[in-house]
Amino acid sequence: MYGDVCRDLGVEFKRVGQYVCFNEAWAKPIISAYVWKRKHIDKIEDSEIISGKELHRREPNFNGRFRFAISNPSTGCVCPYGLTIAYAENAVMNGAKVMLNTAVTSMQVENGRIISVSTNRGTVFPHIVINAAGVFSEEIAKMANDRFFSIHPRRGTNSILDKKAGRYMHSVASIKELAASSGHTKGGGILHTVHDNLLIGPDAVETSEKENVATNPESIEKVFTRQKNTMPVLSERDIITYFTGVRAPTFEEDFIIEKGRKCENIIHCAGIQSPGLTTAPAVALDIEKMTVEMLGGAEKNPGFNPIRKPIPPLRNMSDEERAAMIEKNPDYGEIICRCEEISKGEILDALNSPICVPTVDGVKKRVRPGMGRCQGGFCSPLVTKIIAEYLDEPLNKVRKSYDGSVITYGSAKKGEKADE
Repeated sequence: MYGDVCRDLGVEFKRVGQYVCFNEAWAKPIISAYVWKRKHIDKIEDSEIISGKELHRREPNFNGRFRFAISNPSTGCVCPYGLTIAYAENAVMNGAKVMLNTAVTSMQVENGRIISVSTNRGTVFPHIVINAAGVFSEEIAKMANDRFFSIHPRRGTNSILDKKAGRYMHSVASIKELAASSGHTKGGGILHTVHDNLLIGPDAVETSEKENVATNPESIEKVFTRQKNTMPVLSERDIITYFTGVRAPTFEEDFIIEKGRKCENIIHCAGIQSPGLTTAPAVALDIEKMTVEMLGGAEKNPGFNPIRKPIPPLRNMSDEERAAMIEKNPDYGEIICRCEEISKGEILDALNSPICVPTVDGVKKRVRPGMGRCQGGFCSPLVTKIIAEYLDEPLNKVRKSYDGSVITYGSAKKGEKADE
């Protein structure tokens, strides 16, 4: 489904292929049986076993001691936050309303039905509530008097490597150590992203804190130690940034995609972890079907337009295409982020998109200024100034992300120019 979805939404998607690598020659008959099942029963038809020699021919920087690997050439790679933004923008283009910075605080439930939902920005009176609140999905279920599951948060840390490290490999890869296999994780891996960086990780650490996104040195060290067994050329010196996210598994370690058990008008989409991103388009169809059934039938919008045109990326254009774009919009001729070759025109287009998020991180996730080697060391002041001018606000009103995360401090008053 991803090829169609990403083409419609204007999101970059690459089928880079995946390798699960093994050192133990004795395991080949067992793994071959597993691959046969994947190929003929699970219908993952591109599954195959390849020799260590063939693996090394395809990816010369992999560990030369690998005896064999599972190969899946159709495995794809997409930018998850870019896809999410594209979905949301397309929804708004088709009439949806998005409320940012909005937290659900309580629900009024009568006779097994949600009557109203209270938020920090007012009250909503819904026909149906879809509970896709991640690590907080059990709180939402509790508000609806329909809690039958619990979430136990699990942290995972990833490292992003400079684009020069992207030349080391061009796929998705991981090492499978049969003797050391344990827990509910594949153990992380190495991924060549659609933006040509390498992503290393994640690990899996149980935590009691649902918003604990602290990054610890031991997590990075653990992940690199493991993945250097996959590709010895990896170096921590190539790390340009790292981040931690929190998964939302249930104690059953399975997805919950079902209608409420005690509440008539709630649908739960909870406990989603790996492979949540992979299954998202298919899960959406399941949720759609349940929603239509719960409404007692619904008509498709005849004017629905699935096409969303992306902001033109200057870095991917030829010289001729760049010249034409700059002639059409001179702001595309002013480079703001040198690392990623992001122009002022792209930043302004992001601010004028269907869902405007006028923060430094909001712009960063839409068109990538600050994603390069210097991590915004040079371009962040320029991006901040562009946002201030767009908002017609002083610089000290521009935020990095959430409320209170102001970039600068000072006594500037509204009406003063950004460069003052």
